[in-house]
This record gives sequence, C-alpha cells and structure tokens, in this order.
Amino acid sequence: MNAVIFCDGSCGWLAPLSRLPKALLPVCGRPLLAYLLDLLAESGCVEQALIVEEGRELSRGFGTVYRDLPLAYAHTAPDRAGTDTLVITEPVLADFDLGAALSAHQSRGGMTALCVSVTEPEMYPLLGDNQAFTGCGILSAGMPLRRELYALALGEQAWIYPDAGMWHRVGSVREYLRAQRAVLRSGLVAGGIRLESGSITPEGREDTRLLPPCCTEEGLQTGTDNRIRGCVLGRNVTIGSGAELEDCVIGDGAYIGDNVVCREAWIGAGAMLMRGSCMEPGSALGENARLGEASVLRQGVRVYRDRRVPPRTDAADDVRSSLPVPLELDSGSLCGEMTPLGLLRLGAGLAACGDTAVGCAGDPDSRALVHMLCAGIALAGGGCLRLEDCTLPQLQAASVMGDCALLLYADAGSRDCLELYSRGGLPLTRRQEQQIGSALLAPYAGSFRKDRCGMVAEGSGLAALYARQLALRGRVPCGRSIEVSAGSEGLRRLAGSLTGGSGASLVFQLSQGGRRLTVYGEDTGFIHYEQLLLLCCMGCGMRGEDAALPDWFPAAGDRLMKRYERRILRYGTQEGEARDLAIKQRFSLDGLELGVTLMELLADTGEPLARLLKQLPPLFTTRRLFCAGDGARRLLQQVCGNPRGGVLQEAPEGTVRVRPEGRESLLLYAASADMETACELCTQAERYLKTAVQQQKPAQL
Repeated sequence: MNAVIFCDGSCGWLAPLSRLPKALLPVCGRPLLAYLLDLLAESGCVEQALIVEEGRELSRGFGTVYRDLPLAYAHTAPDRAGTDTLVITEPVLADFDLGAALSAHQSRGGMTALCVSVTEPEMYPLLGDNQAFTGCGILSAGMPLRRELYALALGEQAWIYPDAGMWHRVGSVREYLRAQRAVLRSGLVAGGIRLESGSITPEGREDTRLLPPCCTEEGLQTGTDNRIRGCVLGRNVTIGSGAELEDCVIGDGAYIGDNVVCREAWIGAGAMLMRGSCMEPGSALGENARLGEASVLRQGVRVYRDRRVPPRTDAADDVRSSLPVPLELDSGSLCGEMTPLGLLRLGAGLAACGDTAVGCAGDPDSRALVHMLCAGIALAGGGCLRLEDCTLPQLQAASVMGDCALLLYADAGSRDCLELYSRGGLPLTRRQEQQIGSALLAPYAGSFRKDRCGMVAEGSGLAALYARQLALRGRVPCGRSIEVSAGSEGLRRLAGSLTGGSGASLVFQLSQGGRRLTVYGEDTGFIHYEQLLLLCCMGCGMRGEDAALPDWFPAAGDRLMKRYERRILRYGTQEGEARDLAIKQRFSLDGLELGVTLMELLADTGEPLARLLKQLPPLFTTRRLFCAGDGARRLLQQVCGNPRGGVLQEAPEGTVRVRPEGRESLLLYAASADMETACELCTQAERYLKTAVQQQKPAQL
C-alpha cells in the first residue's frame, strides 16, 4: 500500500508559540515527522509515501528517499486512492502494527479506521466504546482521499481496527509534552544514544549534572545546585544555578536563569527565563520570548513568541503583547528596558557612587550598550573605566586595579539585565543601592556642560594584565591534568592558560559569567562550589591567615578554621574588614581565581585531592525558591527580623537561611552534613513559610 501524510493544515495552538510547522517540531532531538517515517519504513508494507505540505521545508529536510522509502511531495492530495492507501490526517507520534492492520483491511475492504483505547474518552473523537480515532485509516482503491477522515469513517461505517500500539496526538502544549515523555521513556530511536538509565545523550555518556531520564543535545551549560529531571533539552541551552526543572521541554539556545522553577512546561527556542521566575504545569514560553525576573506563568498560560513578560508579574492569562518595563535595580541586578532616558538615569546614579568600571562581551549590541552607559556616566560628571570584549572576571580585577567603586557588565547575547557589583565583584552596599535606586526613579534633569563632564578612560590594558597574571599562576605543577569547560568563548580563551599539566584529569566547570566553579575528577566525583571554598579556606588556615566568605556560607567554614585557630570573616552589604579581605583573596568572587588557588593548594601540600577532601567537614546544600507574593519583604521581617533575610532555622542537624530573590520570591538555602537532611530541612522551611503566609503570623517551626 501507499501512504499519504497531510502536513499542510494550520495549527492554531502552535502558531503563536513557534514558527515551525508541526511536522518539524523537535521530539527528543528529532522532527516529529521522522518518527512517522520510521514507522512506515519499518512496517515493510508501505511502498511509497506522499507528504502534503504548504511550502518546501519538509522536502528540503527529508529529501526524496528516507531509509529506502521513496518520498513524494505535493501541495494537494489526489482526489481518490489508486490502491490501498494509509491516510494520516496530521503529524502524530505513533507506533502501530501496520502489517496486521493492512491484513485486517484486505479481508474486509472499504475503510479501516485505526483506533486506540484511551482513559480520557471525552478528549478524543470516538468510533467505539472508549476507542479513540487516531486520524489514521486505510482506504481501498477508488475511495475519496481527503483529510476529513473522521467524517468519512462515520459516513462509510468504517471497520474499527483496535491497535495496541502507542499513539499520541500533538494538539496542545500538554500533548506535546506528553509525546516527548513517551519517546524519552520508550525504545524509539531518538536524536542521540540511549543509555541504560533511560537518558539520551549525543556522546553516549551519562551527564551527571542531570537526573535520568533526560535527553540532551550538544552545548549544554549548567551552573551548580540544579535539579533537572525528566527534561528534553535542545542545543546550546544555558542554565544558571539553583534551577529546578522537571518534565520540561527546552528549545535550542534557551537561557534559564538562577533559581528558576519549571514543571511540565515548554520553553521555546531562544526563550529566556530570568532569575527567580516560575512556570507552572502546562504553561509555554514561545520562541524568543522572555519571562522577567521573579515572574510566574500560571497553569496553562502561554506567552506568544517574541513577547516579554515584565519582572514580578503574575500572569494568569495568555500574554499576546508586551509593555515596556522601566529600568530598575532589584536585589543587585538591573533589569527592564534599556531606553536612552533609563541609561542616563543609571549613569547619574553610578556617578553619585564614584568611578565605575564598565565592560562588555564582544558582540556589537553589548558594545553599543557600553558606549551609552559611559556617556551617561560622563554626562553626570562621573569617571568611567571602559573595557570592551572582556569577561566578568577581568572586569572585576580591573575595578580593583583602577580603584573603581563599582563595576557594570553587559552581555546582550545571553542576559536580559546588566550585572552590577561593588568593587572587585562584591555585592552592592546598602548606600550604593539607595543612591542608584533613587536615581532610576527620579526625573532626569541633567544637561551637557563641558566643565562638568567626567572622563572615560580605556582599561583594556588592565584586562590583559589580569590574563597575564592568571597565566603565570596557572603554571604551578599541581600533579593534575587540567581541562576547562566554560559557557562563553571569552572565558574559554581566558582559561586556556590553565589547561595542560600531567597526571589524572581534573575538569574545571565555570558557571555562566565565570564567578563560580565546580570541579570533576574520576577519583573525586563532582566537587561543588562550597567544598572548593572550604579547600581554599584550608589553605589560608595552613598559612596562618583568616579567610573571607559570603554571609550565607554555612558554619562548616567556621568549624574548619577552628582547627588552625583562625577565623572566617563574612561579608555582605556592610563595609568592613571582611570585604577588604575578600578582594585581597578573590577566590570567593572569581571562579578562575578559585581554580588557580586550588592548583596552588595541591602544589603546596603535595597531597592527593581526594585526601584533602576527606579532611573537610561534611557539607551538603540545597536551594529552593519560595513564591511569597507582594508580602515577601514583610514576611522576611516577620520570620527573620530583617527584610533582607537571615537564618530561618539553626539546629545541630543543619541550618536554613532565607533571603529575597526579586520582590515576590524568597530563596531557601539549607546546609547539613548529609543531602537527605538538607532536603528535609528545606521542605520543613517551605511548610513553615506557607503557614506563616496563610496565618500572617509566625508558626512554630
């Protein structure tokens, strides 16, 4: 028999989200149509397939022969079937026994409708008791050949062939996600190599950053403390730290920020989810769309392609258009529309704090943004140190060498907001936050006056000096062969001076931006960021020095330094000795410095890395995002006595800290001597906060 597949129908649910035709929708790394063609080719009873399409995308993608199955293309189908013909009215995911179906059809003639038994009969057109019509049927020669196959089946009183195979219609976001999960958990040939764990990877090696089963393609970059399970990820996906993704489909080139939570959601190609955002089951973010910081897409909500959801938005309805969002400072990040007036206001706020080091990645959009920022700072009378085509670690070092109070980094290629830090990469002080925030809200009254303009200086030499210093320190013989994995070309180029050496392999995995680092060795497994900081503190203690760590770091650091009768100095938003020491040591602010410090520790001690790790206090951490709504800061004041957060629970088994993450979300950070206890502490803290929100008063933890 022959086959006709109709791929020319309009797709109302898909058009607002993707420019792809349904037949080319990726399912575990392959187009949906490829699974149908596999079915036809493997059946042995289909001689030729005719694909009805509107344009020429399918013919260009699949050619004229697929696995020895001849393919033909047309804009319309013939009026009548010339021989027994399998008709498929739309692209679906199916695994039918076509040989048995054809045998049953030939014994009866007329029309044979392929049906499957379903548990939700109200969702599908039925031709028998709980037998859903799949949109696939076999027609005898001479019968009218059209896509209205269900009406034909009713009029012709078609024979029902109940197939026991797999079938998934792809007619909504939820059905698309269900089809992805079906392929992921089946034996169908996907876009990579299927492992025993159920995961599918391009190289046939388990990706230990993910919880199986997952399907990944090339170019995946992830931060630390993520929980990613049952997800299908496209090419060149970037994921920050602290993300929780479960049963999600993520398109090519998508960006997932820190502490994002998504369950059973579809994230289109090129889409961006900013820090602290959340997608509920059944929601979808269209191609190149953007979900603002700490925003929530409620269940089933769709954001149309190329649209923007403002920060801190609770979207309960489909987002069909975008509104401009003013540039604002929130939790140390700048987000919103980069309008000329907003950048002038930002320049005035930066100038009020002192000189600023401004840097950017190498793309043209980032360079243009840096030029506007420097102009805004200079017009307000401030000093500016400009570095183009640099990395964030280079800019952090340049801000110290150039004695700048602030640094601002722009990367238009991968981020939706400007990164703003105090000198050396430290968090902004409260005074700096107030000055910049006030300037962004105030009307801009500046004007050009030559006698009041500030100065813009070129700082590329400082970036080169940092690279030179890093290369010199990276020559230390640490007894390991160093490999580096980084998310950007600039970081890979900068970290190239650290690679090489002899001995067992040690892989440095830099976070997006380069501020954090994780390490992998065959003898050690993954060494997380917090453990690396403890190793650096151990080196400080051996030299009789104190160490500086961020204020959220667990008490394991204090216990370690007691062995050497030294202290951990904790830095936050207050000026003091701890911030000065952090700039001097740098390993807690810069992932590359952290890697070099680890290499120096290995060279100085001569100890195997696995043995050094055994000397650390046991430490396991987990993070979760809690959506608290408009009363997030009030809730922090209520449970911690401070709207900026603090220790929520401190007990012998572990500690839970909480801090704001955007205006409507809170970040829970639990630390304990084992992972199970850390997760349990986080769960208890979530229940506690939910009770506090409901009762508007603290509950007993």
